[in-house]
Amino acid sequence: MADKQFAPLYKIADQFISQANALLENTDHATLAAGLRYAAARFAAFEASLRTDDLGRDKAEALDAYLNEFRAMLDENLEQHIEQQSKR
Repeated sequence: MADKQFAPLYKIADQFISQANALLENTDHATLAAGLRYAAARFAAFEASLRTDDLGRDKAEALDAYLNEFRAMLDENLEQHIEQQSKR
């Protein structure tokens, strides 16, 4: 992703990560990660409902779009962690 183009996205993501780091004081990584994914799914479903007048009709298309976007973002971040691990 081009950093300048996605700067607002990264800023928002950093705010969520900061909050997640604070929440780690009272919960474990797995529970926190599941909670973040669930919150993202809930908000994505809400967003999808605003983009159509027939979510039942457009559900499969919305699922594909969100899953493809998440897969790309996850892949990018996994690659960054692989690179970091290889430098240890």
